[in-house]
Amino acid sequence: MIRILTDSTADIPLELCTAYQIETLPMYIHMNGKAYRDGKDIDPALIFENVEKTGVFPTTSAPSPADFINLFKKEEPTIYISVSSKLSTTFENAQRARNEVSNHSIDIIDSCSISTGYGQVVLQAAQWRNADMRFEDLGHRVRNLIKKTHGIFILDTLDYLYQGGRCSAIEHFVSSILKIRPLLKILPDGTLSVIQKFRGARYHSVKGLLRYISNQLNSYQIKQMFITHLNCEDEADFLMNEIKAMDNLVDVRTAQVGCVLAMHSGPKPLGIAYCID
Repeated sequence: MIRILTDSTADIPLELCTAYQIETLPMYIHMNGKAYRDGKDIDPALIFENVEKTGVFPTTSAPSPADFINLFKKEEPTIYISVSSKLSTTFENAQRARNEVSNHSIDIIDSCSISTGYGQVVLQAAQWRNADMRFEDLGHRVRNLIKKTHGIFILDTLDYLYQGGRCSAIEHFVSSILKIRPLLKILPDGTLSVIQKFRGARYHSVKGLLRYISNQLNSYQIKQMFITHLNCEDEADFLMNEIKAMDNLVDVRTAQVGCVLAMHSGPKPLGIAYCID
């Protein structure tokens, strides 16, 4: 059977990984002089508690080439779908590892996305695999699907992006002073861009997220969405109910943000991942 592999940044719920036989390699969180495996040794609550207590922001790192070599040692045909190569060295490390193993049936694919933006691609790849799609065809279909996937999300603060070097000091200062919450989009090249800013209460940014996805539903055929969040259950339920009221044919699922995205987003990220048919 073809192995479907990904990394923990895909934020695929454990029950879905188990049901679809998806193998996930954990990213690393470095905090207090120790390395923790995302989703195994640490969770976002511990990260935020440590930041509040110490004022020190942890860092993240990709699985090493050695980690990937251990993962790639099996002889089965393997497809690995990686977090965006523009945001992590994970894809590069996987490529290096492939050159060190004897298995030549390893296809490494750059998702050009983050979180369930590519978690949805991994799930579809597993479904195609389970339908007995050929290895070569599967890699081709996954790459085509990636071009159709989208992800948008709002943040409550730019503190964590700033500490991670992903926003400027001026952007961080202005956002903090004016209480601005950005709406970010994953671009086709795998980078992130602020497409709108909301000032004032968080409710305005949640409504802005809903307006954006409403426009997408009115313009395109969308069959499935992931509402991905961290400690935003009420807002996620609100979005789900509103989306289902607009189009009850959309399969809307929820997922929790893992440690890696939480490290860069800060508390209470809320986003929607979807694929345009």
